[in-house]
Amino acid sequence: MNCHSCKNALPDNLNTKINFCPICGGKLFEDGKKFLIEVICTGQRSLTGGTMMLFLDDTVFYEVHPGEKIYFPARAGFHSIKFRHNIRTKTIQILLSSDFSIKVYYNSLSSLIETSVSEVDEKDHDAVFGSVKITEPVMVSKDGKRGIDIMLGEDDPEYELNSTTGLKEGILRIYAERIEFTESGDFKKDTLQFKDVVAVRKRLGSVDLQCAGNVHKVYSIPKDIYNEVIAFLNNRIGDSGNE
Repeated sequence: MNCHSCKNALPDNLNTKINFCPICGGKLFEDGKKFLIEVICTGQRSLTGGTMMLFLDDTVFYEVHPGEKIYFPARAGFHSIKFRHNIRTKTIQILLSSDFSIKVYYNSLSSLIETSVSEVDEKDHDAVFGSVKITEPVMVSKDGKRGIDIMLGEDDPEYELNSTTGLKEGILRIYAERIEFTESGDFKKDTLQFKDVVAVRKRLGSVDLQCAGNVHKVYSIPKDIYNEVIAFLNNRIGDSGNE
């Protein structure tokens, strides 16, 4: 990242809460101002699984496909932009004091995400952004990265315990918004979202989760945490707007 005034490279360990250049003393960005960011995803349109995921400050999630461009506004200042393609991720830091254009590409030969970042000169604003349509985000989280992880189903479980359901034995993982049961020796997950549960009932050392259509999911819960888990499920499923 460079200072917009003196053009010198800023220190890597710069406190992102400050708004002055440690080299020239000039202001790094104009508080309250917004700029546009263009993201160009290069590559083959037909590439299977070619969608690139983009996370702005771990709170706003966008998707861009090979051969496409997306446009979104952001306030002036420091931002982190994380790109993800399958299991690969790359995070870049930018100082937004003008409009930006970012090219991103998943290199299938090196299995790396490559980016090229450039500022858009003010005189070129109309040529680049004059007739573009602002892209709507896929998700917006008020809880930062944890909220994004929950929405993507990548959060850590609140509880992980040995359980049975019917004749199946396995691992029960209870998350903030869902339950997952994995049978022993099987990688398939049986997932139940709390928003689909209409009632929580106790049943002889088990919990009975009633869903729409009178469908019941029953899981055994260890005695030592039984009451704690029941209380957690009642609270979470109540928060989902179900009774």
